[in-house]
Amino acid sequence: MNKNNFHKYFLLYFILFGIIISSLGAVISYEFQMNEVHQDTQKKALETFDVKTNIVLKPALENMDNIVKALGLNKTVQNCMRTYDTSYKKELEQIFLAIATSQKNIMQARILNRDGKEIIRVDRMNEHSAPFIVEKSKLQDKSNRDYFQIVSKMKSQNIWHSKLDLNIENGNVEIPYRPTIRIALPLFNEKNFAGMVIINLLTNDLFTSLKTSTMFDIYIIDKENNYILHPNDAFSFNKYKKIQRALYEDFSDNSKSNEVFTYSIKHILNNADNATMILKTKEDYKSNLIQEKIHTMSIVFLLTIFLSFFIAIVIAKKPKELQVALVNAHKKLREFAEIIDKYVITATTKTDTTIVDISSAFASTSGYTKEELIGKQMNTVYSKEQDKALFNDLWNTVSRGKTWNGILLNEKKDGTNFWLEQHIIPKMSANNQIESYMAVGIDISAKVELEKLASYDKLTNIFNRRMIDEFMTVQLESHIRHAQKLSIIMIDIDHFKLVNDTYGHQIGDMVLAESTKIISSSLRKSDIFGRYGGEEFIIICSQTSQEDAFTLAEKLRLNIEKYNFQTVGKKTISLGVASMQENDIPESLIKKADEALYSAKNQGRNRTIIF
Repeated sequence: MNKNNFHKYFLLYFILFGIIISSLGAVISYEFQMNEVHQDTQKKALETFDVKTNIVLKPALENMDNIVKALGLNKTVQNCMRTYDTSYKKELEQIFLAIATSQKNIMQARILNRDGKEIIRVDRMNEHSAPFIVEKSKLQDKSNRDYFQIVSKMKSQNIWHSKLDLNIENGNVEIPYRPTIRIALPLFNEKNFAGMVIINLLTNDLFTSLKTSTMFDIYIIDKENNYILHPNDAFSFNKYKKIQRALYEDFSDNSKSNEVFTYSIKHILNNADNATMILKTKEDYKSNLIQEKIHTMSIVFLLTIFLSFFIAIVIAKKPKELQVALVNAHKKLREFAEIIDKYVITATTKTDTTIVDISSAFASTSGYTKEELIGKQMNTVYSKEQDKALFNDLWNTVSRGKTWNGILLNEKKDGTNFWLEQHIIPKMSANNQIESYMAVGIDISAKVELEKLASYDKLTNIFNRRMIDEFMTVQLESHIRHAQKLSIIMIDIDHFKLVNDTYGHQIGDMVLAESTKIISSSLRKSDIFGRYGGEEFIIICSQTSQEDAFTLAEKLRLNIEKYNFQTVGKKTISLGVASMQENDIPESLIKKADEALYSAKNQGRNRTIIF
């Protein structure tokens, strides 16, 4: 074999090798792509379910729940249920008419008395018609209806949801069909059942929103496998229409290529249906997705073969790396496509801080469920590390009917802390009395953590000079506002330069760190300790007289004097004490403490001097 033939065979070998590797890569790529199609479909199904439940279904039901609660708490409704005085009827009719007018999906809004007879009824023909008050002669006796039998036996004032069904009038399913759900609240006169508020909610628009999807056919079935929602409207509510429709007709073995995902929605649709939502990929969606993946894979495959004729050896050696690079690049693109949701955090409390309602964002942020927090005191989520003076300022402000703005440290259910920028707003009654508080917050935990990193000295892990200057300003304002005592202590490690010169800066840093720990262990919770520069430290002693500050300073001095430092042995500190006087500003107070420290050093060091 001559050189030219060897070169040709060698080149041909690597071209063939490149084609084989490319083909193998295409097969592996196909498996990756098919797995990715499955994962993408599964992710899309979960996202679709989340949108349909948390953005469409849940808010619609919560809105109606709140309307029923509001009607149940209405004083005119309560007075009517207590006295059954017909003089309230006109006012009640206007209230219910206004509610129905404001919500186009309310089909009926009624009050039933304890005997099941309608007292007030507002009707609407469809979502596009105006509501109207039903005349007295057409009011009906609903005592035999299942919802009255259930709600009248309830022992507490809880919201009740009916099954999702078709509206029934005079014992017959109404045609044209009107899908509905009833939401009711029992009313009590003292402890006795006095009647109920009930709203029939038209669900045509709601169902249209639920089943609209470009990717999935969406079904909802009850616990008996009857269809509540079907892509073909003819089979929706088949039980009530007396139409037989078995599940296997929609989910047969022939439809295995159309992946099916099931999710329970009974935690949102809290009724006897125990409903399940089923998402089945549409015939053309997955096919198009697969074709798109195959098309992309084919282009890559053909390009790889084409390039193998020119760079066969390189491509032959690198197919695996190329495949990994492609997968990683695709993963990065997906990561960049993710969105971090932001939430509005709210809570409503009684005047004694008992929680009556929280937002889903509050629950998500705190780690508690709504049920775990409602009825509890607001301090359930307050951190025990929170400054009590801040709470005193908060309640002094809101108890006077004014809005309080500030930052609160809270504790999650798992014990970790989170920070909220809070706006606490008193809600006033008609006679100008505080009846509740509304708290609106923004989670600033990440911001606080960043600020914390910028606020502490890296070596000693105590406050840096910037933070000490800020604390001095705050403490001075508190001193002026509340006429409180305020003292500071300036500290300097004696002959510290000699430590650095003799043992090096690493040992010097160790002395600084050990000194910080000794001083910190002797301070009170109210004392603010920081590094002011080099070997110089400062302690802000709020509500502390000059004499008490001197006592503390001497305690710190003796603790350092007794301590045996590694490598350097014994060390001492000098301290200067100064107290806030009239007309002092932060700079002047620090200057006085510094002068006292300078005097201590001039008088032989290892001593405390008061300015």
